[in-house]
Amino acid sequence: MSRRAQLVLVLVLVLVLGFWLVSIRQRTAPEKKQLSPNQPTAPVVLSPSTNPTPIRPDAPLGSKVLLGYASSSFPPEHDLTLMSHLMENSLLLAKSAANRPLSANEDWADFLRGKNAAHERFLPDEHPALNAKGQLIDRWGVPLFFHALGGNRYEIRSAGPDKKLWTADDIHRNSDGTFRHGADLNPPALYSAGNPGH
Repeated sequence: MSRRAQLVLVLVLVLVLGFWLVSIRQRTAPEKKQLSPNQPTAPVVLSPSTNPTPIRPDAPLGSKVLLGYASSSFPPEHDLTLMSHLMENSLLLAKSAANRPLSANEDWADFLRGKNAAHERFLPDEHPALNAKGQLIDRWGVPLFFHALGGNRYEIRSAGPDKKLWTADDIHRNSDGTFRHGADLNPPALYSAGNPGH
């Protein structure tokens, strides 16, 4: 076989192998939804039902910071971390507006809904992190507990799946980003802060 014939044979084999690999990739690749050229794409936020809801570009900052809040795609600790980020960012952006202590759930909810000296709205009323009473809630619909430590440091607590605060399944985020679990969940000082009558 001449050298030219060998080159042609190698080229044909390379082409056949290339077509074969492309066909395998096309068969195993997930189908992509085709969008028309005029159809806009938008970021989505996952609600607890995981049904995507588009976020408008002019939505308040909190809707973007809390992207994925209460989504079953993430663990509950993720919700408290997002809420902490929103608290930190809102204080940075409206720190002169935080002219009164923010400690209770209602204080934070009012502040984030625009009831601050700067009238800056961080969350819309219909956000999954707010209930009909305007309280900040966890993924189970229970109002979050906020514990102010001073110096713009806060702890956040969710009642957990049993929907009761101060029980063993609570989810507690410390101000340094760590979480308390098990026996460390209910130290006496914090228990007294949350339940003054106990």
